[in-house]
Amino acid sequence: MQPSDHIAHVIGHPISQSLSPLIHNHWLKKYGIEGTYSIVDIAPDDLGTWVHQVRKSPIKGWNITIPHKTGILPLLDKVAPLARQMGAVNTVSKTSDGTLTGFNTDGVGLMTHLRKSIPDWPQDRPALILGAGGAARAAALMLANESVPMVMISNRTREKAETIAADLGRGRLVVVDWEERSVSARAAGLIINTTSLGMVGQHPLDIEFAGCARDTVYYDIVYKPLETTAMKAAHAQGLRVLDGLGMLVYQAAAAFKIWFDIEPDYDDALHQKLLDALS
Repeated sequence: MQPSDHIAHVIGHPISQSLSPLIHNHWLKKYGIEGTYSIVDIAPDDLGTWVHQVRKSPIKGWNITIPHKTGILPLLDKVAPLARQMGAVNTVSKTSDGTLTGFNTDGVGLMTHLRKSIPDWPQDRPALILGAGGAARAAALMLANESVPMVMISNRTREKAETIAADLGRGRLVVVDWEERSVSARAAGLIINTTSLGMVGQHPLDIEFAGCARDTVYYDIVYKPLETTAMKAAHAQGLRVLDGLGMLVYQAAAAFKIWFDIEPDYDDALHQKLLDALS
């Protein structure tokens, strides 16, 4: 495969495994777009050189994962307002003249999955975000634009949660102690776990769902495994539960739309390919 055959990439370091090629190559084939989507491992010291080289290539753009989501910012010509607010970029679009624009589709992916899966999710009660990393920041910013009365953020290191609240607050983001997460969950209509707790190789998320209303949504962005211990506990209490696979697909769909002006479908064939890859 010649470099010119690659129409898009995902970059990171290390990045030996990613579901992004499976998703995007499925759509490229489905919509008759020539080219492939590939993985590129780029060390932080080599990022500037690589970006300079791809300006002259025929690729449409690339996705970005750890550790380049912030390091890419000074190398871009433009940054979309949402990505600027988040302070991180996960998608870059390249025009034919080499102009690079950065976007962040993480929050869009999360909210699209939520709206499509549970359109009646409770917006009349506070939302609770667990964690204070990039996904938490994306979720907080998107929810701050919704009609929820308050967004609570709880993190094991309180200072990180306070930084998000200060940066994005708008008077509706509040920080609650990690020890109070189960108590806070009882008041929430939406609970989002953005931490790595529950992921394969990590400790499970310790949270109690007793006392939560039955229409509460527990959204876990983890997708390895597809059902975490916390998701099982939420199910047992009658809560509505979402895994992280939808967020992964819909943030990819938002990137695909930016590059090709096509809103791709999350069809049954793609879903089965993802399940097979995760099994």
